[in-house]
Amino acid sequence: MKQANQDLRVKILVLGGCALFGILAFRLVDLQILKHGHFSDIAEAQRKRASDLIPHRGTIYVREGKGGDIFPLASNTKAWIAYAVPRNMKDPHGVARSLAPQLAASRERQAQRTRDSIERTGQNNILKFQPSPSPDIETPTPEPSPTAEQSIALLESQLTARFDQRTDPYEPLLRPYEVLDTELLAFLEDKKLEGIVLEEQEIRTYPEGSLAAHLIGYVGFNDARRVGRYGAEGYFDSQLRGDLGFLSGERDTSGRIIGVAANEFRAAQDGSDVVLTIDRVVQSFAEQELQKGVERYRAERGSILIMNPKTGAILAMATYPTFDPNTYFAVRDARVQTNPIVSDSFEPGSILKPVIMAGAMNDGLIEPDTTMVDNGPVQVSKFTINTFDGKHLGVQTMTQVLEQSNNVGMVWLGQKMGSEKMYDYLRRFGFGEKTGIELDGETQTRVQEPQKWNVATLATTAFGQGIAVTPIQALNAINAIANDGLLVQPHIVQSIKNGSGEQVTSSAPIRRVVTQQTAEKVSAMMVSVIENGVAGLARVPGYYLAGKTGTAQVADETGRYSQDKKIITFAGFGPVPDPQFSILIKLDNPYGLSFASGTAAPMFHIVAQKLLTYYQVPPSYDAASKQPKFTVP
Repeated sequence: MKQANQDLRVKILVLGGCALFGILAFRLVDLQILKHGHFSDIAEAQRKRASDLIPHRGTIYVREGKGGDIFPLASNTKAWIAYAVPRNMKDPHGVARSLAPQLAASRERQAQRTRDSIERTGQNNILKFQPSPSPDIETPTPEPSPTAEQSIALLESQLTARFDQRTDPYEPLLRPYEVLDTELLAFLEDKKLEGIVLEEQEIRTYPEGSLAAHLIGYVGFNDARRVGRYGAEGYFDSQLRGDLGFLSGERDTSGRIIGVAANEFRAAQDGSDVVLTIDRVVQSFAEQELQKGVERYRAERGSILIMNPKTGAILAMATYPTFDPNTYFAVRDARVQTNPIVSDSFEPGSILKPVIMAGAMNDGLIEPDTTMVDNGPVQVSKFTINTFDGKHLGVQTMTQVLEQSNNVGMVWLGQKMGSEKMYDYLRRFGFGEKTGIELDGETQTRVQEPQKWNVATLATTAFGQGIAVTPIQALNAINAIANDGLLVQPHIVQSIKNGSGEQVTSSAPIRRVVTQQTAEKVSAMMVSVIENGVAGLARVPGYYLAGKTGTAQVADETGRYSQDKKIITFAGFGPVPDPQFSILIKLDNPYGLSFASGTAAPMFHIVAQKLLTYYQVPPSYDAASKQPKFTVP
């Protein structure tokens, strides 16, 4: 019996040894033969490593004044990020316990910066003037927020779970768009926590904060890759981004390149610098006056666009509420980052009337002193069309129709003109096509073909309803009148600089829209709107400025016009006869019974006055003496 047990043990040991030997033999065959290539690649990769060389993103500049000094609005700077390498941690829970209070405090500081950014950029204004909820509607009671101690304990637990992974080579501590603030960086540099790595990176910064934010855009993320979003950052992303470089070579055990070994190197190509046509001073006071106007008239949103009507250069482009590209994630609504000047379409209302007048005059249908009779509202199909104030003044010249923004007079003109001619001039003035401005997100508008028009379409289009345009289209059409009848290409880029040199933007007219004589007559009629008509509050003593008010209804979700929403606009230029600037002011749904004559017109007065002073434009006449009467040619 004893001998049998010994024999059994020997057999088990022999079988076990054979099995172990078989496993070892198979493993050797697997490692040395079957996976030889795999491990050779790993060994080679450890000895010979490759890495991308990141180029510097190009700087976006704006200019200031006629001297041409430039200032950066988007540039690069160094900042620190941190991440964890759990496989290098002997005590994951200890690291989590030390880090949690500091990381929680940093997150709260970031949250406060986000709240400050939202408040500073006016985003709370969107809801500020909305009516309070009805007391009949029950508001759910929010759940109580956790205490600071509870938040830290939860964060410690989460960090412990993430760090307690022995093979994990990387765990981020920050969100992709975040960098270490001063306090957390100082803590990590001092404590040198096991498995926590600090790394310096180049990040995009915006030295002027929210200045020209909608025009500049920002650099965000597509997965882990930085990309330009919106504005110039988005439109010129490929030029600004540059080209990656490449470095591949043999390294020693400490990771240093072996100089005598065979290496491959391709230098990174830094991105191009872009100099915009924006004037830093003009942009600043345009934004200041826009914010005052939006808040004064309690509008949901507002925009100001300022251009050089002769060249098409954008001098300022502002929208309020705005955002700060440095904290682009701090938004209450993602729509706040879109640029309504190029992306939003609206019915322009009466600022379209000078365009229709110019078309009719260019075809010889009217002159400034051509008369019509306004004896009351007119019936067009099933619609009754009235003047904005319900007043009817009998015999009216075309100049007076424009001065009083008379819809009845414009219906008369539209019927005289016809759908084919009106459509033709709308297209000539650039409606129904993109302007081609160098900004992301420009909307393609459409002008319905004239064979699809009915009598109501003809009548309403004549005074700016039933047709959709973008703000930049609207002002560029007015520019054609200011520019002796020539339509120009709007642009925001003055030059692009790269390693090969500097490419300067040139401006050439797109086409002639109307004759110079027609443009001069309509310009004079628009001056009379300010000097003798409804836009008296836009007047700047000493200068002849041209302008037109606009108040348009807004279609709701059903396609019907809303009873309580409207868009207020004012478009103008000056001084006449040698315009130096053009301005479009747009207010979305100002509070109460508002007209452009009492809201956008006085805003135009302030902005125009500042432009005239800034550019040192000499007055047209001595404002202290009796003003010479302005006459329309």
